[in-house]
Amino acid sequence: MERIKGWLWELFHIFFRHYNFPCQLGLIRVGNPHADSPVFLSGNYTLTVHRLLRKLRGVDCYLLVANSRGSNVWCAVGMNEFSEYDVIDAVTVSGLSRLVNHRRIIAPVYAAPGIDVKAVKGATGFNIHWGPTHLNDLPRYIANGLKRTSDMFVVKFGLQDRLEQALSTTLAYTLTIGVGFFFAPRFVAGVVGVIATVYLFSFCFYPVLPEERRWRRSAVVAVTLGGAMAALGVWRGWSWSDMLTWETTLVGVVLLMSMDACGSSPLYKTTITHWLKTGDYKSLFNPVIDPALCTNCMQCIIVCPKNVFAARRNGVKTVVAVKPDECEECLACIKQCPTDAIFNRSGQHKGT
Repeated sequence: MERIKGWLWELFHIFFRHYNFPCQLGLIRVGNPHADSPVFLSGNYTLTVHRLLRKLRGVDCYLLVANSRGSNVWCAVGMNEFSEYDVIDAVTVSGLSRLVNHRRIIAPVYAAPGIDVKAVKGATGFNIHWGPTHLNDLPRYIANGLKRTSDMFVVKFGLQDRLEQALSTTLAYTLTIGVGFFFAPRFVAGVVGVIATVYLFSFCFYPVLPEERRWRRSAVVAVTLGGAMAALGVWRGWSWSDMLTWETTLVGVVLLMSMDACGSSPLYKTTITHWLKTGDYKSLFNPVIDPALCTNCMQCIIVCPKNVFAARRNGVKTVVAVKPDECEECLACIKQCPTDAIFNRSGQHKGT
């Protein structure tokens, strides 16, 4: 029974992951931690903390839960709701410095766009170290002596992540149009079915669908599902007006999904205007490093989840942007660069 309750609890939070569910702030003792045990940092999003504790099972450590306003750190940072001040408050209130001998906090790398590590160090004495990009890699990260392997630097968007995104987005739109059930229940139920089909198809087959260039991915989804819907309509004996209504609804949902994809995955971030003009999800930030300012500190490499940067191996001791088109505009590199050496090729979003 407890297992079923736990499964239903997680399913509820998966469906409602677009909504904030804060949990208690503070320091959680996992296992039997001692003065040399590692300290992990999390926001106070209930589902994340729940999953973190499950991944940390069997490890003697501390989990420091800071205030992210009940949201995951990736979204909280994007909305300026999770910063170094929240980390400093959490460290200070918890009395962490009296519990551990070391001065190291392992933070989720998706918090890098929002946390000034120097400010944390200056106020608390603790250094921020960045953990793996995906929670599933945490046990392997711990087993590797709290060191990231090369694959742990890169963003992941696996099948489970994509399914959760599809289900939660479907529910969010269902709740948005839910009032329609009182007036046209069959039609609204059909629309919900179209939304679920488009999102599940698009996210489940994400790796095999073409890259969005000149709206290619969106067109493939629309044509594939449009053909399937036409076949369904013929089988069900729909009239031409019914066929037109549902095909138009499908195209509208595909457009909605395509615009959502401008920022609903950890892989890409752009604006709807850019997508409408170009049909791609390229970031508006095209990073360039000023070699005169770069000190080769490697912080941009450490925090970038898309391998945009690389260190030169010859006599030139600077970092270079080798894949600027892969940038997802998280701007973690800007936040962590100590010399403001990174700027946008177009002149926008310059480091300050």
